[in-house]
Amino acid sequence: MKTVKTTLWAATVLLLMPTFAIAQESEESEGFSVTPGVDIVNKYIFRGAYQGGGASFQPSLSLDWSCGLSLSAWASTSMSEFDNKEVDLTLSYTIGGFTAILNDFWWEGEGAKYGHYKDDHYFDAELQYNFGEKFPLTVLWSTFLFCGEAGELDEDGKRMYTSYLNLSYDVDVKGVALTPSIGINPWKSQQDDEFSVLDISLKASKEIEITDKFSLPIFVQFIASPAYDDVHFVVGLTF
Repeated sequence: MKTVKTTLWAATVLLLMPTFAIAQESEESEGFSVTPGVDIVNKYIFRGAYQGGGASFQPSLSLDWSCGLSLSAWASTSMSEFDNKEVDLTLSYTIGGFTAILNDFWWEGEGAKYGHYKDDHYFDAELQYNFGEKFPLTVLWSTFLFCGEAGELDEDGKRMYTSYLNLSYDVDVKGVALTPSIGINPWKSQQDDEFSVLDISLKASKEIEITDKFSLPIFVQFIASPAYDDVHFVVGLTF
């Protein structure tokens, strides 16, 4: 675990350090990009489960190389409950339609110690495949490899390896990007005691033109969660 901790802190330093080569017009800076972003949502839903805190501010920063490597950070902070905070680090590699992803999820909240990897961090490995423009289906498989001392153990003390399967399909309908999707819990896990459907959703995204030079990127998403017997309607802005 000490090695994992050292590696992730090194990734954090790499993510935050100044990249002076970006400002130089040279071969070394070609094929590299920095992408800042932010979402503002009325509520934060993760795999069918409401994360609390109401409306949330969700900034992101991604470093991307043309070879397919990407290092990014993403966070979520409640606009009303100020002790609510999540910070995630992601390392991914894409080749063709395949993407391999390693996530470090941390959602212990404001004031919690970030460095308590043994107790508070959730390490998640994902494999994703997109079939391409002619058949825009994306298949995602996720498994928690390590989930802190308090999580992931069943009544016999054995690790459950919480997993998640998601199928999504992108389609354009008269300028509106529609994405229906379904997310499944395949076996006993932190999410449910048996096979269950965690989320069925339909997301619609569109840029609404305000003026000739300004448009508002908005999305709405209806989410039903049979596993939690709950429904959600999310609206957000993406910049």
